[in-house]
Order: sequence, then C-alpha cells, then structure tokens
Amino acid sequence: MKIILSSKRHHYLAGVGIFLITVALIAAMVGCDFSPPGGVRYSLTISSTEGGSVTEPGEGVFPLYSEGRVVDLVATPDSGYHFVNWTGNVGTIADVEDATTTITMLGSCVITANFAP
Repeated sequence: MKIILSSKRHHYLAGVGIFLITVALIAAMVGCDFSPPGGVRYSLTISSTEGGSVTEPGEGVFPLYSEGRVVDLVATPDSGYHFVNWTGNVGTIADVEDATTTITMLGSCVITANFAP
C-alpha cells in the first residue's frame, strides 16, 4: 500500500512541476518581441513642457521599438496645470488631444506632451 501512495504522490508532484514550468514560460513570453531578427527598429523620443510629465512610458529616448508596435502614452499634469496636446511626429498618435492615448511605431518619432496653467 505504501508503494501505491508514493507513486500517486510522485505523479502529483510531476504534474505540479510541469504546470509551474508552463506558467513560467508563458510569463517569460509576455514581454517578448517576436519580430524577425534584424527587423526594422525605431526610436521614440519623448519630452514634456513645464507643468507635467510623461509617466508612460516615461521621458527620454526609447530606441528599440519594432515596426507596428503600439505604445501606450500617458501624460500627467502637475497641480494647477492641464494637458493640452501632443506635438511633434504625431501622425500615428490615436488622439493628440488625449493625455492617455497610443502611438503606432511606423518610424522614429520625437513627441512632446504640452501643458498649460
């Protein structure tokens, strides 16, 4: 009887182990970029005027976006300011007058979040 219980426990542990490995592999793949090696990559340069900042993806130069990638943009005004619009290479921004929007990377872009009192 002891052998049967041990065998059942072994199968249970093996099943749990396979499940955990599968979960880890899926979690690792979520952030992967599946574009072909050597594919086209574009940079996104983001800044803001006085009165706020870009909180998603942040401010600075982001150099490795694959062609067609949709990037979330979130501009957050400081107290006493409001978001006005996005300017620069805004041709693929979903809504230039919305502080929370997206940009589709079809080329390198330089954009600015504009704020006013």
